[in-house]
Amino acid sequence: MAEGLGNVVEMRGRQQALRVVDPAGLPIRERADEDLMLDHAQGVVEAFEELVRRHQKGVLNYTFRMVQNRQIAEELTQEVFIALVRNAQRYQPTAKFTTYLYTIASNIVSKEWLRRKRRPLLFSLSGGWGKGKDSEDDFDPLEHVGDERADVMVAFQRGEVSEAVNTALRELPEHQREAFVLRRFQDLSYEEIADVTNTPIGTVKSRVVRAERALRPLLDRFREYV
Repeated sequence: MAEGLGNVVEMRGRQQALRVVDPAGLPIRERADEDLMLDHAQGVVEAFEELVRRHQKGVLNYTFRMVQNRQIAEELTQEVFIALVRNAQRYQPTAKFTTYLYTIASNIVSKEWLRRKRRPLLFSLSGGWGKGKDSEDDFDPLEHVGDERADVMVAFQRGEVSEAVNTALRELPEHQREAFVLRRFQDLSYEEIADVTNTPIGTVKSRVVRAERALRPLLDRFREYV
């Protein structure tokens, strides 16, 4: 995954000459996403690298929860950042950068879903994802529990909860899963999700509520942790 996105950065570098001095005179890591995207369009490769650093993990987690296959999620994530390179000259900061980014990601995921429906394939839904203790890509609900009871049993339950969450998400209709993941995992506002999915805010809220109701019985035995 890192190697793939490294190639995207290298491709960006070949397209335009590297400009080391930021036009606003601010350190790259202090620049807003929207400003970084504008700098990226002007050929500041470091700006693109910073956008990748900030958002790679979030986009990967989103694509995985949508397609439930790590290899495909990594490929889709690379497509998202390639799209940032290709569309840089047309970018206008009319909305939050995260709205722009996840709109691209949503469109790419939708195309993947369409490909699956047209040409059914066998996908590995659990192999290789989040199995290692040190996986940075896996979402672990227990990381957000400020509880001193973390012991060997809890560590075991942690992996079990993560797997249960991913399994439960597979039971949701695609539009509910997307609204729920964007709201609860990616922390987008209802307004942003409405923009990303081109859906009325009321519909987005309804989808999140329906998703939560559907997930509740599936995760009932983990309610202490989720």
